[in-house]
Amino acid sequence: MAFSSVTTQPLPFGLEREKHIDMIFRAFHRQVRPTDEPQNVSLVVQAASPEETEIDSEDKRLGKLDVLRTVTRLHITARPELQGPQCVARRAYSISTETRDQIFVAVEESSCVCVQFCGPARSCSLQGFDKDSECVFLFERPLRAEVCWLGCCLMEMRAFTPDRQLIGTVYQRWSMFTPYFEVCDSEGISTVRIQGSYYNTRCLSEQELQVVSTIGETIGRIWKRWPGYREECNMDHEYFGLDVPQGMNLKVKVLLLAATFLLNHMFFEMS
Repeated sequence: MAFSSVTTQPLPFGLEREKHIDMIFRAFHRQVRPTDEPQNVSLVVQAASPEETEIDSEDKRLGKLDVLRTVTRLHITARPELQGPQCVARRAYSISTETRDQIFVAVEESSCVCVQFCGPARSCSLQGFDKDSECVFLFERPLRAEVCWLGCCLMEMRAFTPDRQLIGTVYQRWSMFTPYFEVCDSEGISTVRIQGSYYNTRCLSEQELQVVSTIGETIGRIWKRWPGYREECNMDHEYFGLDVPQGMNLKVKVLLLAATFLLNHMFFEMS
């Protein structure tokens, strides 16, 4: 039987599911959040064009994700896992803004077999819930090889609306030494890239990857910070996040949020 840091029961529905998500929100609020902020890094951000700032009619299908439109920083904190060698097939993450206002809870679903044998390369799905216990996004990660020199089985993460309309996909691209990813819309058109340095490795306590525009300008970052030692939880307790410009297209922000979870699995997570 799979033990979970959220609950040992299947995800409830209706009123019970609302109570379940509300319980997770309260649990995160009881936690002591890290006080150290990531180091200030000036971002080269172009002034948003009228086309970018205009609300696309297709964005209406994103529903309550519209709260991300004015967000410039997202803090993601993983709920401490159970101590000891246990199978945790379900994990919960708190997603909050730069003012530390919690806006979403993400629940990751996988399987014990995948967690134990595939580790950071595991396939999984991530459902995001707002404070009304409504599903606001769905991220799906298919099973891939963690190390692949041929470029035929590289990582990816797909982002969907709650009614399973594809928003876009984050693709890992082949690179000899440095992390390289492309964020593509539902038509497969590249919108931004994510690049890292050659020394990205999960054993570093602080890491950072750059979000780069199609013309090569740095417009954001995905980062990991060490939250400090906590005696009541495992040492691999995750604290990571995303910095983006306010005028960025809403769909691209959602895709970068999906990319942040993918990079956490690949480079940040110590499990």
